[in-house]
Amino acid sequence: MTALASPVQSEVGHELERTLRRDLDGEVAFDDYSRHLFSRDASMYTMRPLGVAYPRHAGDVAAAVRVAGALGVPVVARGAGTSLAGQTVGPGLVLDTSRHLDRTHELDPDGRTALVDLGVG
Repeated sequence: MTALASPVQSEVGHELERTLRRDLDGEVAFDDYSRHLFSRDASMYTMRPLGVAYPRHAGDVAAAVRVAGALGVPVVARGAGTSLAGQTVGPGLVLDTSRHLDRTHELDPDGRTALVDLGVG
């Protein structure tokens, strides 16, 4: 896992960051800049998250949700951040799936179906 800068604002935040850095293969960001970037989407709503995780695979998503749940931290899943109603911002942990979980696995134009990762935008 790649480490990014990490001034954390609470004991719960510190424990969340420490555990995610240990348990995830993807990156974790709790620095002010990353938290600011993820404090908004395409809507008018703004809410600074506690931290951001960039899961590399489904196991990372499961681990992040498990860790956050154990600490009572809400989780927001985020793809491209194009929500016009604020669904991709929140005060807890943001899971940014657009960085690593962005592949199209199957595309069936005739059946009008696709099998894609969470972060395909």
